[in-house]
Amino acid sequence: MDALNKIYLPPKDRAGIPPKSGWSHLEQQVGVTFPRDFKEITEAYGSGAFSSFLFLINPFEEYEGYDYLSDITRITDADAELSKQTFFTQSPYPNKSGLFPLAATDNGDTIYFKPSQDIDCYDLYLYDSRRGNNEVYNMTLADFIGEWASGQLKSKILEAPDNTDFQQ
Repeated sequence: MDALNKIYLPPKDRAGIPPKSGWSHLEQQVGVTFPRDFKEITEAYGSGAFSSFLFLINPFEEYEGYDYLSDITRITDADAELSKQTFFTQSPYPNKSGLFPLAATDNGDTIYFKPSQDIDCYDLYLYDSRRGNNEVYNMTLADFIGEWASGQLKSKILEAPDNTDFQQ
């Protein structure tokens, strides 16, 4: 998180911050234990986009009409359909060891993790929605965003951003 905070200055006025018991309630409701750094990023930055491009799928989004569970269901239902066509090579949530979406890009690419993994050391799965490519990274989401922002991420899907602003 320290490296991420050096690249992207967390906003002073944050929207989409979890209430006091928000994480425990959400994890019980969804049946997923979220990675520790995903929680820390959400708490530090709230809702918004890194480099005006990559955003967390924030369970505590505050705009009218937003329903996190409906959003997750929509994403994973589409993934299940794609897995029938061998485009999506892993089982999506709600399968017990299925991938769960954490973040997405303006291009429609999605970043997932496996809830069955250690919440401090896990693989990220990046799926390219336009071409069907996927990449796996053994790093936390904070490290992924930091490496991407600094141009150090080796990816055929994501190019390094041209700015390091966090916009709400």
